[in-house]
Amino acid sequence: MGHGTSGTVASEAGPAGQQPRTVRLMGMLTLSCLIGQTGQLTVTFTGELDTASADQAYEYVRGAIDAHGGQVLLDVAGLSFCDARGLGALARMSRHAGQAGSSLYLVAPPPRLMKIIRITSLEDQLPVRPKRAGQAQVA
Repeated sequence: MGHGTSGTVASEAGPAGQQPRTVRLMGMLTLSCLIGQTGQLTVTFTGELDTASADQAYEYVRGAIDAHGGQVLLDVAGLSFCDARGLGALARMSRHAGQAGSSLYLVAPPPRLMKIIRITSLEDQLPVRPKRAGQAQVA
């Protein structure tokens, strides 16, 4: 049972040829993309990463990795829910980053998500980087 991309709405367009900076997927997940002064890419997740939004979220992050490369931070502090499909999408994002020569880290994962990552032995594939004071956030 697949979901189309009709639930994707760009609320702020990025520069020509790049990912939209903010998208809302299936009404339950918002992704915001920010390039820091050092060229570091941060994608902020807010809402639910689940069966309805996982594939679109993967495509969004994959496009951002392909457009920017380098170090990629996934700020997942705002995830209120992540099911197995969402976890699989995070693992695919990490795999794609590695294949593209980039490094990917989770930032501020909620305790429930960390528990699932540990239970599924994905700590090596989804490494966590602590949130730094003053780290840019997208509202």
